[in-house]
Amino acid sequence: MSRPIAVLLLAAATIAPAQTLSLEDVVARAIAHSPDLRALEGAVAEARANAALGDAFRPAASIGATPGYATGLPTAVLGQVPAIGTVEAHRLLYDASTRAEQIETVSQVDAAVARLESRKREVAQSAADLYARVAADAGLVGSAKRRVTAYETIAARTEALRREGRARDLDLHRVALQVSSANRTALQAKTRLDLDQLRLRHMLGEMLNVTPTAANAALPFPAGSMAQAEANDPELRSLVSRIEAFRSALGLRERLFQPSIAAQVQYLRLFDRFRRYYLNFKPDDFSVGATVTVPMWTSGRRAAASARLTAQLEQLTAQRDARRSEIELALREAEADVIQAVAEDELAARARSVAAESVRLAEELEREGRGEANDVPLAQIALADADDDVANASAHLVTARARLLVVLGELPR
Repeated sequence: MSRPIAVLLLAAATIAPAQTLSLEDVVARAIAHSPDLRALEGAVAEARANAALGDAFRPAASIGATPGYATGLPTAVLGQVPAIGTVEAHRLLYDASTRAEQIETVSQVDAAVARLESRKREVAQSAADLYARVAADAGLVGSAKRRVTAYETIAARTEALRREGRARDLDLHRVALQVSSANRTALQAKTRLDLDQLRLRHMLGEMLNVTPTAANAALPFPAGSMAQAEANDPELRSLVSRIEAFRSALGLRERLFQPSIAAQVQYLRLFDRFRRYYLNFKPDDFSVGATVTVPMWTSGRRAAASARLTAQLEQLTAQRDARRSEIELALREAEADVIQAVAEDELAARARSVAAESVRLAEELEREGRGEANDVPLAQIALADADDDVANASAHLVTARARLLVVLGELPR
């Protein structure tokens, strides 16, 4: 066995067998493998952790000791009386300013989730485009090979006529040029197929050949599609949620009376040597209390915080209105694209039917000894061109359908 043939057989053995995957399967695998989505999932986890860290209303407890020595009446050292052991629990009960800050922090989680879901849509659309392109490339490779065969048949007949003196050198050169052009087109089609398959394998994270399923031209438009698109849009949902949150935070910031209320429970086991300094001494000291603080003067901080929230609220409102316009435009464009793709697919199928009938008639005339010598290969070339149109129309239909499903929020599910 020659070395080139052995290399080709080894390469073919390393390629996984073809698998028939639906569009939903490809999208699901692409989403599961996407490094960008894993990074955004980390950003969501970070935002949630920041929201938990910023929750000042969670109760806290601690246990510790404050060993110390006093020559006289014991006083607090670093805020604690010297004690054998200390158990302390405290909780912030009410603080309008802190609550507003907490609302602002939690809203960042919605923004991070919206970025993640929007990126999932982009990955889904890219996967659908590649999925359709691979199917089209496979069809284009097949029709390109048939076109080369047809031109080679014409070239062989022209060569025979040239030997009989019934064709000119110019005719031979012209048909040779057509063969070369057909070979170049076939090479380009094969190269595109290989590259698109490689891109799809990298997107899916698996070394496999994908044989896409046929596209379904019937795609009814659901009633109330605009409402559905808005309800399923992650960015719009995030903006609406954040607007409500910021309005609530602004209401808290603008309250005139903003007390801060906190409660604390503390137990201390004191040193017995402090007994001589107190008339009624108990080594076990237990206390419960609350603090109420009312800010009187903040040097304009409250007004600045309210102004910041107002500005952010205006920005979010403007972004929400702009997003609604973008959704409507994207939906109408996607619907129009599907309508055009369906019409293009139907027209390509009809043209392909006519081309196939032309091949049948040409072959029948050839068997009867009638017609021109090159009628069959020319009809086969026309059929190959029609097959190209069918492949491209099918790819357009798949991508247009996927685009509409993405806008409606049905892909990915």
